[in-house]
Amino acid sequence: MRFRAKIVDGACLNHFTRISNMIAKLAKTCTLRISPDKLNFILCDKLANGGVSMWCELEQENFFNEFQMEGVSAENNEIYLELTSENLSRALKTAQNARALKIKLTNKHFPCLTVS
Repeated sequence: MRFRAKIVDGACLNHFTRISNMIAKLAKTCTLRISPDKLNFILCDKLANGGVSMWCELEQENFFNEFQMEGVSAENNEIYLELTSENLSRALKTAQNARALKIKLTNKHFPCLTVS
């Protein structure tokens, strides 16, 4: 699996950061679904009857200037990551005044989403 994306527009970076902050306020963890044309943040409500409590869909062309991803195979061309939404929000807050933002999937000891 491979994933790499880059935001160079300040307004897009600000909007992406605000979405991340909102998700961090709603849930401790979320699932990030990465497909060739979209990012989805999926928040599941553990207290309810197991349904999806929020589904946030972001078209990659509206946020990212560069967007490359490869799933496990051609038929399963998606990446699912469970992440702590607070950590993503915190990482994006440090990039508020940045000119560009890169997000990529790295594999140190386990799959990791790296923000730089």
